[in-house]
Amino acid sequence: MRFFRILHISSLDVVFGAVAMQAMLWNVLVGSIQPWSEQVVLGVSVWIFYLADRQLDNIVHRPTNEIHLFHACYPLFIRGLIGALLGYLVYLLAFLSADLIRLGICLTIGMVLYGSVLKYWHHIWLPKELFTSLLYAAGLFLPSYAAGKFSGLLFIHVVLLALMNLSFFTWLEGHLKFRTLFIGLQWSLLAILPSIFSFFGWELALCLAIIQGIHVGIYYFSPNLQYRWVGELAFLSPVLYFVYELF
Repeated sequence: MRFFRILHISSLDVVFGAVAMQAMLWNVLVGSIQPWSEQVVLGVSVWIFYLADRQLDNIVHRPTNEIHLFHACYPLFIRGLIGALLGYLVYLLAFLSADLIRLGICLTIGMVLYGSVLKYWHHIWLPKELFTSLLYAAGLFLPSYAAGKFSGLLFIHVVLLALMNLSFFTWLEGHLKFRTLFIGLQWSLLAILPSIFSFFGWELALCLAIIQGIHVGIYYFSPNLQYRWVGELAFLSPVLYFVYELF
């Protein structure tokens, strides 16, 4: 448990989940093993995004949960880590295609705009969670899109999965309106799953259903913020996809 707690507080659970999801989506859409450089770039980029997002949250709001309290205790260390990761990210650009770099720059501009208006969004219900979900999904699909492979159906489903995760735990933090959103998203996700099963096979559909099912399980059996790390680790379900592929 201590190991998973460290992963959660450092946001590495989100990083590993994102890398696993992208590798699965690449394999499904492109039909090959994704280059290691693209996986590392995604992991570093997601980690930077989430570390910076927590820092911005603490500027706008008073820290209340375990992750934000950790960021409040070690702001200089975390900002130094962000700087080091940015330097490493620049180095990794040499291993990427020009098309992927261009798309990455566009996504970075979106992230900067997101950060610049974040302090105004706490007056409005939903935009922060929606844009976080869109940026998360865009990062996952960027390499396959650069390779000429993209599925709007899968993109929408991943956006909704990310939004489901955020809405669920935002509700548990005391924002009651997000419970309605979380419940509504279940029906939307279930409506899309049969099409994913039909177009991409049961293996992918099952992995996506597991992510949804874990969140629904927490909702019905133990709706508590202490299980947020379980919700984040649910995005590691693509590991099952690759285990099956090995056999």
